[in-house]
Amino acid sequence: MNDWQALGLRLRDLAAAAGVSTGIIVLTLGCFVLAAVLLQIVTRLLRTRWFELLGERSWTFLAMPGTVVHETGHALFCVIFRHRIEEMKLFSPAPDGTLGYVNHSWDSKNIYQRVGIFFIGTGPVIFGTALLIFLTALLMPGIRQGLSLPDCHGPGDLAAGTLALTFRMLRGLFIPEAWLRWESYLWVVLMLLIGSHITLSRADLKGLGSGALLLLVILYVFDLAVLHWFDPAELLLYRWGSYLAGALAGVLLILAVLSGFTAVLYLPVFSCGKGTRQK
Repeated sequence: MNDWQALGLRLRDLAAAAGVSTGIIVLTLGCFVLAAVLLQIVTRLLRTRWFELLGERSWTFLAMPGTVVHETGHALFCVIFRHRIEEMKLFSPAPDGTLGYVNHSWDSKNIYQRVGIFFIGTGPVIFGTALLIFLTALLMPGIRQGLSLPDCHGPGDLAAGTLALTFRMLRGLFIPEAWLRWESYLWVVLMLLIGSHITLSRADLKGLGSGALLLLVILYVFDLAVLHWFDPAELLLYRWGSYLAGALAGVLLILAVLSGFTAVLYLPVFSCGKGTRQK
């Protein structure tokens, strides 16, 4: 085998390894996207049932805290990725159902700003989840006690650690003493008002494609360039796996609370009123 053949084989092996490493990173981050999609489905069911029982106006009135958090999530990542905010309304209900918006512009030739489109689109989920985890730690000591982060050294550890952490936090909801404190009821209200609005709108989803594709290409090229020295996926899970597990468990906690509340609203004991259905 000559030097050129050896080099070709080496490049082939690196390309395959870079694909595996990139796949692990994308799969890890994809878990958050999947959780966000499930949250979107549950929230839509919740809104539909709420409209049927109490009407659309009541939902719009209660939507202010969640809408402010949602739009703040967009605006925060606009600043981080240097997009220009042209106009922003944190809460401004419109006849077409729009509750708030952030209009922004960017340089399409700037790679950093184009990658930012993905994070700006998912900003409400990232910022909203972080805020709700903070409020949970502040208001719910029973859940806070289960917030010890697991050790993660690979995808299997991440999955097992996330599930274990989620179940530990959920157990905190069934401590009788917790519901003798007014803070627990405030937490439930904030969880419902904010959690039901950190999902992504259609406009958010439309803007994710180009940013996500460019981010994927950059990840692969980066993995290919550095794999001779270290594996980015292994480093990500080893250094940040515990925090990723905590963040994902937080999303699952929000999903569980909203799912439980939605299931209660669909019980036969609630009669169906004449509400305005979502467009």
